[in-house]
Amino acid sequence: MTTTVRNLQAQNGAGTGTGTGTAHPTGEAGIGTAPGTNAGPDAGPATARPAAPGTASAVPALGGVAVTRVAGLPAAFCPRPAERTTALLDEHADAQAALDELRPRVEDALYALVPVLDAAGDGATSLRRKVLAARRAAHRLAPFGWDETTGARVAAHADEETREALARWQALTSARQATATALDAALADDRAAAEETLTAALEAPGFADSLALATPDWVRYGNTRRPRKRQRALRTLYSYTVRAAAKTSPFARLTTVGVPGRGHAGHAVHQVSATLALTALYALARAPETAPLLRYRPAPVRPATARTGPGEPARSLMLHPEYVATGGVTWRNDHVVEAGAAADWARALARAGDDGSLGHASVLRTLGGADPFRRFHRLLDTGVLSPLAPWQRGEDAMRVLLDLTSHLELPEPPRTPEDAPGPGRSGLDVVRELRALEGEREAMTDDRRTTAVRAVPGAASKAAPEAAGPPADGPRRRAAAVSRVRELGRGWARAAGWDRFEPTEVWYEDAACDLRLPPVLDDAETAADLRRLGEALRPRLFRSHLYDELVRRFVADHGSGGTCEDVLGFAMRCGTETDRDPGMERAVRLDLAAREDPAERAWLPVGPSSASPSAALLVQHIAARPYGPQRPEGAGGPRLVVNQFNPGTGGLLTRFKGLLGDDFADALRGHVRRLWPHAAHHHELVLWTECGTAQAQSAGLLPPLTLPGELDGPGALDLTEVRLVHDPGQDTLTLLAPDGLPLAAAYTGLVPTHLFPKFARFLAILSDPWVNGSPLSDYRMPFQLPREPDRVTALERQTLTTPGDGGEGDGGAGGVVTRRAQWIVPVGHLPLLGADATDADAVAAADAFRRRHGMPRELFAYLLPANGGMSPDHDRKPLWIRLDSAVSLDVLAHWITPDTGHLRLVEALPAHHQHPLHDADGERRAAEHAVLLHWADGEENR
Repeated sequence: MTTTVRNLQAQNGAGTGTGTGTAHPTGEAGIGTAPGTNAGPDAGPATARPAAPGTASAVPALGGVAVTRVAGLPAAFCPRPAERTTALLDEHADAQAALDELRPRVEDALYALVPVLDAAGDGATSLRRKVLAARRAAHRLAPFGWDETTGARVAAHADEETREALARWQALTSARQATATALDAALADDRAAAEETLTAALEAPGFADSLALATPDWVRYGNTRRPRKRQRALRTLYSYTVRAAAKTSPFARLTTVGVPGRGHAGHAVHQVSATLALTALYALARAPETAPLLRYRPAPVRPATARTGPGEPARSLMLHPEYVATGGVTWRNDHVVEAGAAADWARALARAGDDGSLGHASVLRTLGGADPFRRFHRLLDTGVLSPLAPWQRGEDAMRVLLDLTSHLELPEPPRTPEDAPGPGRSGLDVVRELRALEGEREAMTDDRRTTAVRAVPGAASKAAPEAAGPPADGPRRRAAAVSRVRELGRGWARAAGWDRFEPTEVWYEDAACDLRLPPVLDDAETAADLRRLGEALRPRLFRSHLYDELVRRFVADHGSGGTCEDVLGFAMRCGTETDRDPGMERAVRLDLAAREDPAERAWLPVGPSSASPSAALLVQHIAARPYGPQRPEGAGGPRLVVNQFNPGTGGLLTRFKGLLGDDFADALRGHVRRLWPHAAHHHELVLWTECGTAQAQSAGLLPPLTLPGELDGPGALDLTEVRLVHDPGQDTLTLLAPDGLPLAAAYTGLVPTHLFPKFARFLAILSDPWVNGSPLSDYRMPFQLPREPDRVTALERQTLTTPGDGGEGDGGAGGVVTRRAQWIVPVGHLPLLGADATDADAVAAADAFRRRHGMPRELFAYLLPANGGMSPDHDRKPLWIRLDSAVSLDVLAHWITPDTGHLRLVEALPAHHQHPLHDADGERRAAEHAVLLHWADGEENR
């Protein structure tokens, strides 16, 4: 069901997931008064309603929080052809166009010669065949293939006009052939230069170290001398180099980050991945030597219905955790299923526990039987029982496990491979490997400046750089360590009983740039553009129908104006696994329909537990002029391009709070609190903190509201301690803290909420009930087939304007680009020639293709599935390409997957020469700004 909902939810719009904002502003009275100094614990929640369209509330406030994502390599590392190649392609295109224009005249002239040669007698028969062959060649724009004698004999039978046309054709085809020969030589030089450029990138600070994390096997074995493998290795290097130079997507030092207006020293934060710690935890839990060191929690069990009628059997639901690792990302898929007999075991374990958990001895005592440890294994395997992570948010999980097992004495390690532990390794084997992992940390640590995850919550979190000496052959050493640790993780997963679990992410790293970044929000023109964009966006931010469905289900369970004392139980009933969920599916379809014209839905009220409307904007500047107040007035052309919208509640940025320092974290915390102006308590709702490293890094901004399986932390409040109430006047829902005051549960994680398990999805909808249906960004996923899918479809550039009628675009004439020019191309239409084609043939065909469709030379390519929709195989980073580069075309041909139906080719805007940011060496760097907007009407009432 999650996949179906995800597909439906994301269609027809920009952004990722169900909401990019939130809502509630003017502070109108709901039930009771807004919490304040005179509000007692019994005061009801205030309900906020956004101001009506046309008021000043449509103009957003800039959140005061922004992050600049900086390319890890200069744009010059994107390999480009020489100017000579461009000139030769122009010559080739001119000759081709001239031949195209001349072809009808030549074909007619040759056709007219045939009867003349027939009349000339038998001596002209062979000449007649050569003339007919020449006519067929002319149809293909090819040379006649005549020698000098044949040409003279034909000319003897032709009139002056025909002789001139034939001579012109032969001159043009000869010139074109000479150009093709020169082009082959130029492209060979380009290929050599591209390989030199790509190899030089490995010397750039931090790039090879980052490749050691992303593709350790390539770093270890990529420099092969065998031609086929060398070309494959070069294609891999191309993909990572152009990503680091042109596509800003934070990963180690492939893309770094910083705060606009501040200088940064290039420091990094890093940690062993949460996934690795989780696999070690479960491996320890299954071993008799180490299982007693841990505590365990039974799976939550709740009634399947809020009320059981007379004579109805009492059914129970269980929250069953299942860990999934794919593509370097790990999450916990919590299924709400019928409990059956397992409910009795879970309840018995819960009764034996203390504060929701119990020790190993209590578990075995409760299970009883002839072999309680075997029963214990079975309950672990079925998810009825889970080990409780002994670390808290912000702690170094591996060091906590090391401290927990430090008192254990280990036997001598095996001396021969035959004695080494296999899949049935003992707990002491796992402990030995944990200790060995400590020795790998130094090898995996960034060889520049680093800041490790703090070991104690509340310790100083400012990321002060520390000097670290570069190891000998650092990238290979790091890659070898990553590979060894991956093997450890794979072994622990097998020891935990997870036969198909592959933890590929073993080391997490984020890095700051080493530049002083120009201000973004302080630039008056940029701020004006962002406010104008926000004003156009706001009417498309509307309350989700999923929120309506949540309210409907609450009223059905608890009545209008009712109170729910067991929020987890209500969420589990909402999220029960079924073949279909008609109510949820209908809500998703209505959301899709509402994107076209939300109308009054954009201004519906929500309770104080739901945030104000907000959005995160990812934008890039275009270097028509430099940063700063010295810009010349009246310069035309695009100056800003809108890449994507995201939820504005801070989750896009929270992972960087430890990296960018306390001031940044305080500003972000203030932004999050401003989004809930009528809540008395502010907590964070972050899932998968025990298994997902990026999610764990995103946690810790606020005290946590914890769900089953999540890590504890300072000031934590369990979901079982809160209540949910209904306001019949506004038909909204509000979470109440134990003191009876409104509680905000802000989702500040990185993973989009539409990927949540269904029971948690409803809690996320309560937190942020707003859908961003605006088309004003360049992001277009999932892919929908065009009306004529078998033809190349061109979509023109669109920009934001402010016409008097409130329109949203003018076909590309404005300064804020909301959609780049792009072309949807069926794979069969791509001019990708076979392996036998020369570089000149391949590049000339691609150049003719781009000229025919009006494409620029520099593009980004996106893979699109054959039948539309979304596909994990196609949801990958775009590939920067040049259609006049043989190297690019070769990489593109191998990058396309067999089930790709179309490519989306998008103009590179800004192009390589249009990035306004320069590094210390004066080289241009791609930079993308993540800016938070909010419409926090009523904030003054806090």
